[in-house]
Amino acid sequence: MKFDTVFIDRDGTIGGNGHYCSVEDFVLFEHSLASIQLLKEKGCRVFALTNQTKISDGTMNEEELRCSLLAMGFTDVFICPHHETEGCHCRKPKIGLIEEAENKYLFERKNAVIIGDSYKADMGCAKNSQIVGIHVATGRDAEDKSLCHAHECLEVADIYEAAQWIVAQNSKTN
Repeated sequence: MKFDTVFIDRDGTIGGNGHYCSVEDFVLFEHSLASIQLLKEKGCRVFALTNQTKISDGTMNEEELRCSLLAMGFTDVFICPHHETEGCHCRKPKIGLIEEAENKYLFERKNAVIIGDSYKADMGCAKNSQIVGIHVATGRDAEDKSLCHAHECLEVADIYEAAQWIVAQNSKTN
């Protein structure tokens, strides 16, 4: 199987600490941009996939967030702006954002990967959408590695190790 579609969470995965951080204050981890670029150079579409409740309460501007993520090199951006109490279909671990991307880009889920730091949101979304999940130990759930087994995901140190794993898997199928 060759992975051609990669979804990457924002907070705790490419920067920040796993919790809300404004666009202005968001600091990327060392290899985040290189990881996005590597995946794109190897033929993957790389999408940002993020829950941002601060949009619904007016603390964050959705267009500013979208532009900041596109400037990092993402192919496209999929954002849930809702608070979890709103009951939307797009908030991870629900699969609405995956379905939106699937309708727009016509990828096969067996060829997709979700990279994130949250077992509940990111790995839950991977499991619910039957997509390979790669958990990075850089954000909110970095301490409890036992949860990875429950979510049937691969555990790696950071976004760069995740990108290298994807590239290595793809080179095995050529």
